[in-house]
Amino acid sequence: MKKAGMLELPVLGLLKERSMHGYELRKQLGAMLGPFYQVSWGSLYPTLRRLAKAGAVEKAEPAPDKPKTAGALTGGRRKTVYTITSQGEAMFLQMLEETAAAVDAEHFTLKLAFFRYLAPEARLALLERRRAYLQEKLAQFKSNLRTYRERMDGYALSLQNHDMRATESDIAWIEELITNERNLNEVRPNTQS
Repeated sequence: MKKAGMLELPVLGLLKERSMHGYELRKQLGAMLGPFYQVSWGSLYPTLRRLAKAGAVEKAEPAPDKPKTAGALTGGRRKTVYTITSQGEAMFLQMLEETAAAVDAEHFTLKLAFFRYLAPEARLALLERRRAYLQEKLAQFKSNLRTYRERMDGYALSLQNHDMRATESDIAWIEELITNERNLNEVRPNTQS
């Protein structure tokens, strides 16, 4: 999926928390996604337009600012404020619950940032799907090492070992999240009846 398409989930998630204008939204996305995923205006505004066209967000033009005083700089733009709609909330939840994306690290990370909006069973399903994917990936690394070790130079072998350790670390982390989620579910009575 293109990065612009990946923005829909975090944009809707942040707008679910509160209405924002584009600059503020970009700043919050940057803080959430970190330095490795820079959000450009060229991807944010087309995403907002697509979401508005789909009825997922509404735009509101704020009232004009106070008149500028003599000699002050002019040309200040009014900031359009974006608000999630009920249709956007439904779209957000549907994207969040989609388990197929649990195998893609970027999608999974985006979903994890908004896990609090999922039902406990849905969180567990996503975590278990991610764990199964990582366990498959680890088995493939081990199989490749057994089969191709003698043909690998030191750098390729080092890379395989690094990726294998990183995957083992991810599995341990996901298992910890699963354990915590199960413990929370045991403590919290079922109030959805």
